[in-house]
Amino acid sequence: MSLLSGWPLRDGAQGIGNVALMDLPLTAFFASRRCSGRAVRAAMDWAVEQAREKTPLLGGFHSQVEQSVLEIMLTAHAPVVVVIARKLQSARLPAAWRSELQSGTLAVVSMDDTMQRLIAERAIRRNHWIAAHAARIVVAEAAPDGSLAACLAQWKSEGYQVNCLPVEL
Repeated sequence: MSLLSGWPLRDGAQGIGNVALMDLPLTAFFASRRCSGRAVRAAMDWAVEQAREKTPLLGGFHSQVEQSVLEIMLTAHAPVVVVIARKLQSARLPAAWRSELQSGTLAVVSMDDTMQRLIAERAIRRNHWIAAHAARIVVAEAAPDGSLAACLAQWKSEGYQVNCLPVEL
């Protein structure tokens, strides 16, 4: 099977790339769409450390901070699983991902069969899917009034291991 051929997961999700990444203890990473400068700096420092250690990350990598973390990981050829909330066959994946897919350091998982763009409801469902497939969850910052903060409260109440990055003043 080619790394670019699709593979199914037990819960109905589909993926391409290195399916073996799904068997690793994955660290989910989340950050709100709006983060303080201190949180951005903490996230970038954390991402460099994860890339250096080749810690396998899992995420939607949708917010600007999450995208920056993904870029650091891909540049370091560190293992990453990107979860998209639309049909894999119709998704336009960045050309830069192709070499990482072929080298085995990247997997892309679609947990939804819709062809529509991401909306808040699907983003929340995607984040819950990511949390359920992670060994631990790391958050750069969650806006108090945002949907990520509500997800974090739920994950903590359900016993997920959630860590917030320390933000130096």
